[in-house]
Amino acid sequence: MHPNGASTRRILVIGADGLRPDLLDPEVMPNVAALATGGVRFTNHHAVYPSHTRVNMSALASGTTPGQHGIVANTMLVPGATDDHVIDTSNYQHLDALDRFSHGNMLYMPTLGDYLPDDGRVAVAGSGSGGSNLLWTRKDRSRIINTNTAFGIADLYDLREKLGEIPEPGYPQVARANYATRAVTDIYLDDPRNRVIVLWLNEPDASLHRFGLGAPKVTEAMRGVDACVGHILAAMSQRGIRDAFDIFFISDHGHSTVQSHNTLREYLAVAARDLGHELPPLTTASDYIYAAPGTPEPSTADLAPLVEWLQAQDWCDLVLAGREDLESLPGILSLRRVWNGSITDRRPLLAVSPRWSSDTNDHGVPGMVAALTTQAALKSSHGSTSPYDMHALAIANGPHFQPDVVSDLPTGAIDLMPTILSLLGQPLPPHLDGRVLWEGLVSAEGETEPAIDVELTPQHPAPGRNPALQLHQVGHTTYLHGSLSATMQTSQPASQARIPAEVGAGEAT
Repeated sequence: MHPNGASTRRILVIGADGLRPDLLDPEVMPNVAALATGGVRFTNHHAVYPSHTRVNMSALASGTTPGQHGIVANTMLVPGATDDHVIDTSNYQHLDALDRFSHGNMLYMPTLGDYLPDDGRVAVAGSGSGGSNLLWTRKDRSRIINTNTAFGIADLYDLREKLGEIPEPGYPQVARANYATRAVTDIYLDDPRNRVIVLWLNEPDASLHRFGLGAPKVTEAMRGVDACVGHILAAMSQRGIRDAFDIFFISDHGHSTVQSHNTLREYLAVAARDLGHELPPLTTASDYIYAAPGTPEPSTADLAPLVEWLQAQDWCDLVLAGREDLESLPGILSLRRVWNGSITDRRPLLAVSPRWSSDTNDHGVPGMVAALTTQAALKSSHGSTSPYDMHALAIANGPHFQPDVVSDLPTGAIDLMPTILSLLGQPLPPHLDGRVLWEGLVSAEGETEPAIDVELTPQHPAPGRNPALQLHQVGHTTYLHGSLSATMQTSQPASQARIPAEVGAGEAT
């Protein structure tokens, strides 16, 4: 049992979607910087692959990788779940369809709300998609205030009315972030049954996509996020409850500047032409390749020419095998290994990660990617195995956390849930991929094992190609640091590409 009344502890999680760690400038975000100074800054923090929002939301809430929780992409293929077999995880109705199709297993793993004591619940407020909020507390929607949906629940319409009219969307989406923040201060803080409060803001991600890394509008968005943090801290102090909370300020993934773009679907059409014969019946979703619904999965031999073709393209960094027998193909990497040794029936046949580099954009911000998208208006994106996509921000501050500590030990999205359960005095289920962040706690009941770096390479090499991924291992937990095999011209070796923990004023904003 934790000291200092862990049984009455409360947790606040503030998420700033897409906030790359080197974007944190104390002059732009002084309230967040103060949380870091007064608490623990985890400077080697990782998203799970793929670095999509709902994939990582599920990891944060469940403490597991996609290989266990089953939300394997923002947009994924699940034959039979919908009329067109596509699940858009931003759409709560699609998630509901997936839940019905899978007999209550929208997520294969329990989430935070399933483990809280009977007198506690998870309360969520957000300015992003309804789907992203639902993943935090899938079985209890009575405490989700979202600026985009009320989930068809009359009581939630009434709850939102207490906060006034929802602002119209705009860029940056600061007004909607303020609305979601007021749900925390005006409704959630005063109810002790809300043991875990999650505020998930879709900035700076929305502005990063629209304006790009380093753009002034992104700086404006970050200032808006920081003001939301300041508003909550002031409200806690006014109520005299600041010491009742441990606070996590996190992001879910990083970002890279889009240097070129095309879809995997269009590349498959080119592959069929170049190979001079029809490919097996295949389809794509996100950065994944699947067997076409209603058709048998092709054999390893059937897919070998396509894998070789993909590996030869200048836009392709690496290919990962979702099916275990495909790991025997030359030059292919194991998706199962990236997912801490687990795989689900929702896995793709192949995952394709586009090429990346450490080159800088027009604002001097490093990190470029050949994005798998047709959206020419998309200025920056995420989802690849680039370390610029795979690194995220993590700060912990509160009575249970040490002050003024910078920890370089590898951490990740999968560690949030076990750490919260420990703070609340709850036992840890044995299936978790993540670990408790003992190294940041004032009174540690466990010991953090040393970190080991592992280079993941193919079972069988491919001529002229040396794809590799750098993994960190801490005990039973694996984190993906990023690809070591960038094929674009780089301003530093891919093996040295590392998101810095701190930047000076104005350097990346």
